[in-house]
Amino acid sequence: LVLPLACARCSVQPPPAMFRRRKRPQFDAGAFDSIIEGVKSVYREKVRPLEEQYMVKDFHYPLLNECDFDARPMVLLIGSYSTGKTSFIRFLLERDFPNMHVGPEPTTDKFQAIFHGAEDRELPGNALVSNPSTPFFELSQFGNTFLGRFSGCEVNSEFARGCTLVDTPGILAGKKQTEDRSYSYEQVVQWFAPRVDLILIMFDAHKVDISDEFKSMLLKLEGYDEKIRVVLNKADALDPCELLKINSALTWSLSRIMKAPEVRRIYVGSFWDQPLQQTFMNELFEREAAALLTDLHSVPRNNTLNKVNDLVMRTRMVRVQALIFNQLRSEMPKMTGKDRKQRELIAGLEEVFLRVMKAHNIPVGDFPDVNKFRHTLATHEACRDFTKFKKLDDKLLSQLDAIIAKDIGELMSRFDSIPAGGLGDSNASSVTTPAPPMPAVASTKLPSAATVDPWADVKQALPAPAAPSDPWASAAPAQPAPQSSDPWLNSAAPSKPQPVDPWAAAAPAAPTQPSSVVDGLFGKPPPTTSPFSEPAQSVALVEVPWAVSEADKGKYDSIFAQMQPEDGKVSGAKVAPVLKRSGLPNATLHTIWSLVDVNKDGFLDDNWFAVAMHLTMRTKRGDPLPKSLPAEFVPPSSR
Repeated sequence: LVLPLACARCSVQPPPAMFRRRKRPQFDAGAFDSIIEGVKSVYREKVRPLEEQYMVKDFHYPLLNECDFDARPMVLLIGSYSTGKTSFIRFLLERDFPNMHVGPEPTTDKFQAIFHGAEDRELPGNALVSNPSTPFFELSQFGNTFLGRFSGCEVNSEFARGCTLVDTPGILAGKKQTEDRSYSYEQVVQWFAPRVDLILIMFDAHKVDISDEFKSMLLKLEGYDEKIRVVLNKADALDPCELLKINSALTWSLSRIMKAPEVRRIYVGSFWDQPLQQTFMNELFEREAAALLTDLHSVPRNNTLNKVNDLVMRTRMVRVQALIFNQLRSEMPKMTGKDRKQRELIAGLEEVFLRVMKAHNIPVGDFPDVNKFRHTLATHEACRDFTKFKKLDDKLLSQLDAIIAKDIGELMSRFDSIPAGGLGDSNASSVTTPAPPMPAVASTKLPSAATVDPWADVKQALPAPAAPSDPWASAAPAQPAPQSSDPWLNSAAPSKPQPVDPWAAAAPAAPTQPSSVVDGLFGKPPPTTSPFSEPAQSVALVEVPWAVSEADKGKYDSIFAQMQPEDGKVSGAKVAPVLKRSGLPNATLHTIWSLVDVNKDGFLDDNWFAVAMHLTMRTKRGDPLPKSLPAEFVPPSSR
């Protein structure tokens, strides 16, 4: 009897309720389409012609096509075999996908792109690259051998609607297996690196050795450090002492290959759709998973920002390239001795770079790698005679400066006006708000938007107050709330008498999953103020200017459109998550809803939604809420 009792005391307790379910990322990449169109227009009309003229493709990187801008964000998964790449993709998609196979042996033997489609189907590599509108069109350069090991699959998944996933073959350790690929794995990865938005390098906690092919591949990723995330998977199956040693060994191994001044972060956990094995480190694993999923959730926004940054980088690079070519051309003799002088310039290329830097006040960081540039100058057929380089036009420099100062500035202003996205509260870190563990893959069908109570997650945690906490409860008797018309009221009949406002004593609600268009709109909430500090005012419908400015109305209209209104209106179930992002107490949000839901039907049109947003923003700034709506807040169409 003693032994079972001792085992029961030593057993690991289940994780708290806050770790019950991880939230998959949800995307709204369409919010940035207008900015991407602007980037594409500037590049196509102003930057690409100069890149072609100054041979940027031969010296630095491939040119961009229309499909590179139109493609959805991409995430590339790399790792040895049996590191959990396919299982992680299955978790993100919340379902199986065509040609998926999971096992301890090397199962994924090809590059596979998973993207959204109306129905599940597999596309062979040759058919996929034959379409110029796809982002994989240029993969045809690797030949039929590679295309036989490349395929795409369409899958009807919400995650795939906003992001394309690229699964890769497991990196092998044997020299024979590497040679038998018949194509260059490293070159294919190098082709994907500038085009993807996130690179997940996955390791199995039971085998963290880095083979020669793995090392070569990591070296090909040099220069894309901001995209790389290192993941140590299956960590819950290890003893904590062993995990500490393995994490340290992996950190040391990576530091010798991927040079960086700081230690690279490693996401430690178990990233699949099964529950964690019970250990006292489960809370750490869940916080690491939440941080990684937050990175994935920000992919659409980062994708747009990366395209803007890439346009800036390409503009600065073609400017430097033009200046270097002009300097080499100007130092060549007019008649004899051209070959000897050209060899001297190539050998002393560092001095040429220095003269260009001083003459045009260019930062040293804008210059390319001198050894690679020297090699291309010496071997490329188009560089046999520097005197044939095109003479630099002063208007060209002015044009490039205008792209950075004007065009890029306008794009960034539009980009900054779109709120940032995140998995949880924009003010809460993944450490303070860990995500719960992953459930089974089977999904549960949700009720319709008209009957969903968006505040149910808060109500379950609320204690029943002993007395009404609503300061206005004594002014009028309690009235039962209509079914599903007010998203701030409980749709179920209470089992015992409740106060008029069940939200008066509620703590701020745990944020529900918002759209990335509205996430981050409100910033950090100020100290809570009393919503009843202003005396009551009557709604006098007089001819006064509307309190909502045209600029604010345009911003609120864009948010309204993202909620997919029906017949020009959105339900309270859709409005509630937007307002909850403000961090205001639920009692305050209930008051705002009561003021704007004038028809008491549970729906708002664009004008009344703008009023709700305006009241919320005012309250965030510390202005008190009125008891009744002043005349200037009533939309002109409703007066």
